[in-house]
Amino acid sequence: NIYIAILKRININYQIMKLKNLLLATTFILSSVIFAQETFPPEEIITGTFIGKTIRMDEFTPLEENNNSSVPTMVIDQLVSNATGIVNQTTTVIQNLQTEPGGIASFPLSQNFVGASQSESSYFPPDPTGAVGPNHYVHSVNSLVKIFSKTGTLLVGPVNLNVFLGIPSNNGDPIVLYDQLADRWVVSEFGSLGSNLGLAIGVSETNDPAGAYNVYQYPFSGFPDYPHYGVWHDGYYGTVNLDGASTQGFVMERDEMLIGGAAPQILIFNLPGIIANPNQVKSPEPANLLGTTIDPNTPGYITYLQDDGWSGAITFDHLKVWEIVPDWNNTANSTISAPLEIPTDPFDSGELFGNGNGAIRQPGTSQRLAGHGGIVSFAANYRPFSTHNSWLITFNTFIDGNETGGIRWIELRNDAVNPWSIFQEGTYSIADGHSRLMSSSAMDAEGNIALAYTTASLTLPVSLRYTGRFDGDALGMMTVAETTIFDGPGVRTNANRYGDYSHMTMDPDNFTFWYTGDYFSSNNQWRTRIAAFRIFGPFANDVGVNAINTPTNGILTNAETVEISIRNYSPNSITNVPVELRVDGNLVATETYIGTINSNETATFQFGQTVNLSTPGQTYSIEAKTILA
Repeated sequence: NIYIAILKRININYQIMKLKNLLLATTFILSSVIFAQETFPPEEIITGTFIGKTIRMDEFTPLEENNNSSVPTMVIDQLVSNATGIVNQTTTVIQNLQTEPGGIASFPLSQNFVGASQSESSYFPPDPTGAVGPNHYVHSVNSLVKIFSKTGTLLVGPVNLNVFLGIPSNNGDPIVLYDQLADRWVVSEFGSLGSNLGLAIGVSETNDPAGAYNVYQYPFSGFPDYPHYGVWHDGYYGTVNLDGASTQGFVMERDEMLIGGAAPQILIFNLPGIIANPNQVKSPEPANLLGTTIDPNTPGYITYLQDDGWSGAITFDHLKVWEIVPDWNNTANSTISAPLEIPTDPFDSGELFGNGNGAIRQPGTSQRLAGHGGIVSFAANYRPFSTHNSWLITFNTFIDGNETGGIRWIELRNDAVNPWSIFQEGTYSIADGHSRLMSSSAMDAEGNIALAYTTASLTLPVSLRYTGRFDGDALGMMTVAETTIFDGPGVRTNANRYGDYSHMTMDPDNFTFWYTGDYFSSNNQWRTRIAAFRIFGPFANDVGVNAINTPTNGILTNAETVEISIRNYSPNSITNVPVELRVDGNLVATETYIGTINSNETATFQFGQTVNLSTPGQTYSIEAKTILA
């Protein structure tokens, strides 16, 4: 028997990237459940308080940078019902673990600039968030908001967030959204309504993010910690970690807020059948619409993970999905469904919250940082296509007994007939000793996925990176090379707080991903980064080999057929592609794929020339590339 390792190499625009073979068994568990029919009314129906209309954002006096503040103020600590639990050493076997990076070369970052710094804010952690519109990127961290051009020029700010919203306190958890259906902007943080604070939401009066905003406050029955939102056709949907003990979903009356109405309502729902994470922030996520096309009859969606390590009542790892149907003409008729349960491959979200715990290790210090496991990462982006709808869900999972962090990513799909089920599922954790966590993902108009995240370890300070995949690539795999956004030089030694989230949004061009996350520019000094990039490029005649399908390890002969996959990365069709084959660096064949490959599609090609791989014990290097002029 002859067992060999095939070294696959990929050529994109004449750049050769090394891709080691991935011999991974991948298991897919598809849900066979049907839509639940039972529905429940809102827990509360509340009318928001109209605070008033702000002056233009660009008329506020910018904050002065405070370089003398060595001890920043921590925003309200996250509420967790049980932060002193014990981590059970994981026995979970990750069935779909990707340990090798993708081999498709990434495009250069189109933008990569500093967003905000601790010296401007004087609060920690930053809770970075941002959204992109036709001409601007609006960025917020705890206590301030800024507006940039899409080339990184600061246009407005930094503006004090609570002064801008017209409330007396800065308590944190900002969120910025661009409502592409209405061409408006949404800026939010905790409100100032009594001890529970509530939420303060500003909606721009026009499509100018530097203009005036109508501001509302919404009360909750408890402190609405860790609020996250999604843009939808019939409301602004959201979730909160209520008093650290439970979680709720809600829908704000978007149409009324967009016209500056005096009394928009909010529907607040308990999530039927939910079992909350006992050791972490409770954070489901609402679906957030990408693009501008959606069936107006589509209900809103909320999802949450359920780890069988949390409770004996959870007998298998799965996602829960709820449907919400608001009725703004008769709000009492609004409903939330019983949950659809979708089995996943096993995962372990057992990270504990609290100082002394945390999934993020750092070099040169014993201080661990919270990686926010056990939550669905922000945002859970949803995109409709002509044949189906796709919904991206990501969250942290430990992959071994050393509590190394990996990212579980899932693409759910449904259509007019079939309920949500898992189309593909993967766990991204490259075998280099670094954890990868606190992710955010999105999908472009061609179905290509980008995944950005934090990576860190005992040898790597907190850093920001991204990967991705093309529609049609091997399911469950991130095939784009891991790309550095920024390697942070510093660490935090004085607290366990990091993040508490990152944020990826889509450009209105539907192909450019915008991401913001934070790192430490020096010890105990956070800074945010804003990056823009594409997976699917705008270049003509961009075609390359994206996989070597055969041969594979096994008993091989002196006449093996080499089969490759060729992908068209350009926006136009390409015909008759010359390809080259080498073995151990030696040219074996130059042949031509005859036919047309449409944009963002693949074609299979077999070389007519066979290769001799018959030497016992030999390891061969097979390289295939396109050679367009």
